[in-house]
Amino acid sequence: MVAIKNRDAERFVKAPPASVFLFLLHGADAGLVRERALAIVAQRVDDRRDPFQCVEMSGDAIAADPLSLLDEANTIPLFGGRRAILIEAGAKSIVSPLEQLLAAPPEDCAIVLTAGALKRDAPLRKLIEPSKLAAAIECNPDDEQDLHALIDQSLRDAGLSATPEARLLLQTALGEDRRMSRSELAKLILYKHGAKLVDAGDVEDIVAHASNIAADRLVLDAFSGQAGAAGEALDRVIAGGGDAGQLLGGALRYAMALHRARSTVDREGLPDAGIGILMRSGFGFSQRPQLEQHLRLWPAAKLAALLPSLREANQRARANAALAEMEAGRALLRIASQAGRR
Repeated sequence: MVAIKNRDAERFVKAPPASVFLFLLHGADAGLVRERALAIVAQRVDDRRDPFQCVEMSGDAIAADPLSLLDEANTIPLFGGRRAILIEAGAKSIVSPLEQLLAAPPEDCAIVLTAGALKRDAPLRKLIEPSKLAAAIECNPDDEQDLHALIDQSLRDAGLSATPEARLLLQTALGEDRRMSRSELAKLILYKHGAKLVDAGDVEDIVAHASNIAADRLVLDAFSGQAGAAGEALDRVIAGGGDAGQLLGGALRYAMALHRARSTVDREGLPDAGIGILMRSGFGFSQRPQLEQHLRLWPAAKLAALLPSLREANQRARANAALAEMEAGRALLRIASQAGRR
């Protein structure tokens, strides 16, 4: 088999060829690696929780005793049936026993290897990818389309729908690890048991990182000139576990990044260079329309004039934590009132 790219992996895992018995799942998304490995095991045995049908082994333990894998793979179950061996690759090489298995494949036994991100010339990939009896399956973090499908399917199965704001916040908060994304969605579904609609406040209340993302969104809204709901939004962020001092710091950092970005655009005449600076400061593609708007709204001179007041507000908040929420509210209103003003 050739290497299975991430975009083709879901389809492959749902119906792996019967001729393939050795699978390598590798990539940066450890949760997705594990999820797909278990899906393949479930295809090859009747009950993956049955210890007679599915055995888990350590790669380092196999490296210390290569015959243990060969013995396990060629064991004939007392009551017959198919078997699978799930192996977590370690630091030590297990290429030698795998070569022996490829030379003499076991009967009715699937070997499923899991590993982290592997370079193209990694020994495991070099062994498995050229073989007609094996498949190497890439497992990288979900892209926007994959994450959208995961959120949509999870909510639909639970009889829930989400507002556009809640969906955008979920897409921003999730995606780094498939297992963690499913866990956070499960928490949200349990939190909304008996309800029909998920809104942005629900996501901020229950999903990890969402309160920080909500704070970033509040900062971006202020730089867009949206002052009307700033107080209410700030109260919601604080109630959801947000920190007013961190929010102030975020506003200062964004103002500094925006100043650098606008100065770069003025100097080089390349808007994409400015967008790149803002994205490197911690914002992603979903915020790009606002980032582009801010580059138009905020001249470099006006940003330079804003920075001293934000620094002073941060200093007052650090000196007296009780003032942080008030200082954050004032700073956001000041920013929003100046957005677009000539």
